[in-house]
Amino acid sequence: MTARNATFSAAALALFLPGVAFSQELTARDAFWSSSDLITVAPNPAAHKSASAHSHSQPASSANATERSSQVAQLVAENGYGAAPHLVRAAQDRLGLRCSLLLRGANGEYNEAAPGAVFHSGDAIRLSFIANQAGYFYVIQQGSTGTWSPIFPPPNSAASANKIAAGQLQTVPSGKRFFLFDQNPGDEKLYVILSRTPIPDIDRAIQNLKGGQPAASPQPQSGNGPMVEAANRIPDAFVQGIASRDLVLVDEQKVDESKKGDPQGEKAIYVVSKASGPDANSQVVLSLDLRHE
Repeated sequence: MTARNATFSAAALALFLPGVAFSQELTARDAFWSSSDLITVAPNPAAHKSASAHSHSQPASSANATERSSQVAQLVAENGYGAAPHLVRAAQDRLGLRCSLLLRGANGEYNEAAPGAVFHSGDAIRLSFIANQAGYFYVIQQGSTGTWSPIFPPPNSAASANKIAAGQLQTVPSGKRFFLFDQNPGDEKLYVILSRTPIPDIDRAIQNLKGGQPAASPQPQSGNGPMVEAANRIPDAFVQGIASRDLVLVDEQKVDESKKGDPQGEKAIYVVSKASGPDANSQVVLSLDLRHE
């Protein structure tokens, strides 16, 4: 894939918690890191500070809740995710996603780009994700024709390829690969979907994209379903329907520590579901607009 564009933004709805002063006591970032599933935190490879030499992802103790909270907060700070968060027990079951865009510098190292960054031809980027609970995630890109193509998981991948554990770092693409902005400025959109369970519609549609042959998507109850287009393309209506069908209210927070005088500080977007509890079908959807000038 050739990426094109880059303002980094997210579409989300506000979170309302009765009896809680949101602005003072609970942020999306705090709610994300407060998940009871986060007992390990993978080091952030985009953090290039001397303090990161002490980074580790060892499990936090579960013997004492207060002690565990202190250990998790320490893991977050030491592993390159900014200042230690304020952990909130009320947010333990809120499904959340941390997303950052990594930009390759002149030295070949990748650093987190600030939300709202503008990219240029020749820029190399990667996407970085962390889920605060185990689940399945999907990244789908909209091209200039209005159709969508899967970025992750790729067609014909293993059924569990997009499964992610709590606190695990997932970079797309993985390894030494990256997306490169070409010579054609323009706008594209990405949907990032994190679900506690696989989404059969998307799984089936992606797996049916073989050899550029058209494959029918699952038919909805109305019986008038769209067709998956050839050349690994999925119609706009199909993806929009998936993304909005189970859409839940989320809290969204953009973090840009460079505005506080720390150019190497955390730069990311957090989205956390408003709903709490072990609802197996809950998911969060992040809409990213990439602008290339």
